[in-house]
Order: sequence, then C-alpha cells, then structure tokens
Amino acid sequence: MPSDSIASFLDEAKAQRVLIPEQVEHLIRQPDVPQQNLTALCEYLEARGALTRFQADALRSGRGADLVFAGYPVLDEIGPCPGGTAYRALHPSLRTPVVLRKFRADALQPADSPADLAQRARTFPTYHPNLLVPLDAGEFGGEFYAAVEEPGDAATLDQLVVEIGPMPTFLAAEFGRQAASALGTVDDRGLWHGDVRPATLLAGPMTVKTAADGSTKRRPAPNAAVKVAELGLVPLRPAAAASPPATDALPYLPPERVDGAIHDGRGDQYGLGASLYYLLTGRPPFAGSDADELLVKVRSADPVPLGTLRPDLPPAFVAVVERLMAKRPEARFPRTADAEAALVPFCRAAPTPAAGPVHPTPVPEAAAVPESVETYSAPADEWGAGDAAIHFTTAHAAEGRVYKERTPQQKSRTRLLIVLGLCLHTSATLLGVGWLLGWFDRAPEPTPVPNKAKDLKGKDFKPKPRQPS
Repeated sequence: MPSDSIASFLDEAKAQRVLIPEQVEHLIRQPDVPQQNLTALCEYLEARGALTRFQADALRSGRGADLVFAGYPVLDEIGPCPGGTAYRALHPSLRTPVVLRKFRADALQPADSPADLAQRARTFPTYHPNLLVPLDAGEFGGEFYAAVEEPGDAATLDQLVVEIGPMPTFLAAEFGRQAASALGTVDDRGLWHGDVRPATLLAGPMTVKTAADGSTKRRPAPNAAVKVAELGLVPLRPAAAASPPATDALPYLPPERVDGAIHDGRGDQYGLGASLYYLLTGRPPFAGSDADELLVKVRSADPVPLGTLRPDLPPAFVAVVERLMAKRPEARFPRTADAEAALVPFCRAAPTPAAGPVHPTPVPEAAAVPESVETYSAPADEWGAGDAAIHFTTAHAAEGRVYKERTPQQKSRTRLLIVLGLCLHTSATLLGVGWLLGWFDRAPEPTPVPNKAKDLKGKDFKPKPRQPS
C-alpha cells in the first residue's frame, strides 16, 4: 500500500488531470514503483515522462491549480519573455505543444499594458506560410495571456550562423525573400512587427550532418523555410535613448527608434536588412561594450561595408541590403513587397547543369581590404551550398505575392456562388428524400369505365335487332 503522502499526491495529480486514473492504477501495480518515498516516486515518474519536475513541485507545494491555465495544461516554465513569462503547455483539445505567455504590467511599463498587448495579439495574426502567429490570446483570472504554436524541428538564424558560419549568397537571399514576403503581408494591412532580427527568424526543418570525427552539426534541410516569429507579441517601447532594449537587439534597431517611438513597416525593413548583414558576415552591423555606445552607432554611424566583408557578393545584392539599412526611412523601399521583389534575382532557381562554380569566385587577395577587417572566408560546406539536392525555386515569387487581398467584387461573387450552391444542395437533398419515400413511384389512377355505353349524342346506346337474311 502506498503511504498517505503518496496517495494524496496521486489524488491531486488525478484531480488536476496531470495523471489520468488509468495511469495511476497502472503505476500502483508496478513492482518497482516506490510506494513509501514521495521524492523517489516523483523521480520515477519524471524518468518515464509521466510528468515534469515543474508539475511535481507544483503538486507537492499545493499549487496544483496552477497546472491548468485558461484550459491549457502547463508542463514547464521556460523563463522570461518580452512582457512576462513563458511556459510550455499543451493545446486544450489538440494536445499539441504550445508556448503560453503570461503578461505582467511591470514588464510592459511605461508604454504598454497587458490588456493592449493581448488585444494586439488577437488582431495582428494573418495567414502566411512564413509567419508564426499567436493561436489564442485573452484574459483568464485577471491575467492576460497569449498562446503560440511551438516550432518543432527549427532553429533561429542567429543560432545557425554561430554553429555553421556566414551563409552563401543564394541561401541568405532566399531566407530574406521569404521573411520579406511575410512582412509584406503585414505591411499591406497597415501593421508592423517591431523586432525583426535573426533571433526572431526561424528556419526548419533541419537535418544533422555527421563529421569525420563523429561530431554532429545541424543545417537546414533542402525544403527548409523561414518563419517570422513574435508577430503581435512585441511590446511597445518608448524611445530607445530613454529606455534601451536588450543589448543583443540594439544592432537591429531602426535608427528612428533611437530618439522616437516610431513603429511601422519601414522599421521592419531595416531589421530585415541588418539581419541579412549578419547572415552574410557572421557579425551584427554594430558592436559595442554597452547600450550607450551601440545607440550612438545605430543613430549616426555606418557599418563596415558589406562588399568589403564579402567581396564575392553581387554588387546589386549589396545595394539591396544597403537600401534596406538606409538611415532615413524614406530612403528604404516604398513597400516591403518591393523589397521581396528586389531579392528574387539572387535566389537560386531550380537546379541546372553547372558549367562552373556555384558562386562567383572571390576577388584576388590584392584587393584593398582595411587592416581592421578580418580576412574573407567562403561560406562553410555545412550550409549545403554545393549540394545539387538543395535548391529553391523562385517561380512562385514571379507569379506574385503568396497572399492576395480580394476585391469587393470578388467577395460579392463568392457569396453569390455560395448561396446558389446551398440552394442546389437543398434541392438535391429534397429530391433524394422524395425518391427514398417513393413519391415518384405511384401509378396514375385508371380512367373509370362507364357502366353503360353511350352513343355519340350522349344517349344510352341500344343495338338494333338483327334482320333475318
């Protein structure tokens, strides 16, 4: 028999739906399950994946009610996130992994509030294959929250660059084009992201490459795509000079945000350009020992020219990145969709027989390179630049945007077709029911036969007697 403490623990676990009754009955019958030591039982359950340490601690401390929030079973605490704290949880009905964020007023002051952030999370989402948007947002028990799909087999682009190194031209251009396509959908609706940087750009799925020494390294799979995360979840902040954001975010901050609280699609363009700079060089546009030094550089300094750090890049591609990173917002692209179109020519198209090297040959060593700039090195093979199987087609970009807003005439025609379809469906259903009930199988009533023959004038017909021959 289990001890009283273990029995109470299991009862609470069942009450909070952390363990279902069938699991508990099965556990009690196991010969190796600890029956007297609660700590040993928790370790036993954790080792078998039946519950997490976070859940066990909450149940033992009498906080079992915290393990379900707004219908989401909470599995673990991830840690701080913009505006509050993030938790690993499960979707209430699908039971798929999600990230649950709880917002706090003290983490959003002075320019934002939990209610406003939750409202934006509800209104910002829009469909696009390269967007990772909130699944749900609202208020529960006086707390505001948002639930976001947990990315599966994916990694942030800053992590990949740290592990592998700078990207080849075609891959950076393709990932940048995908991000621009998603941000263009947001920009077309008068919305913005507010924190575009390599840490908010996810690539997946991933593959694992094993080196000769047995070590492994992740790299994007041939069908890898980028998803822009954090849409609708970026808190509004005052001017960075008054309230600097995290130091690792400052190199990607639009210059107009240093002394003002300007949030729009042109700021997202700058973040995208600065992210491309990092993907191509392996270093952010600006570096500094503290926030004040970084703010000065973001406001007025120019980064080391991209063409100097990567002399293999096509000059036209360098010009696109530099335009995205223009100090003045009006010098950037009029629309983010224009930035997407400008990146298309540098994406690798469907594979064709190569007559030479995949990438342009770097300039000779005699080219002028400042002494303060590290020597250029080609992108690592781990990116799969030389693999014939890894390619991206840009045909879809030539055909137009992934998302197209329908005109009022198209919407009206769609509604009319839906109504006509419903009418036809209803008519067909009624005909089918009538056929089943035999409405159409009844024979017509026979015409009554008169009892007496009538002549043509309507009088009784009397045959004449037969004359003898």
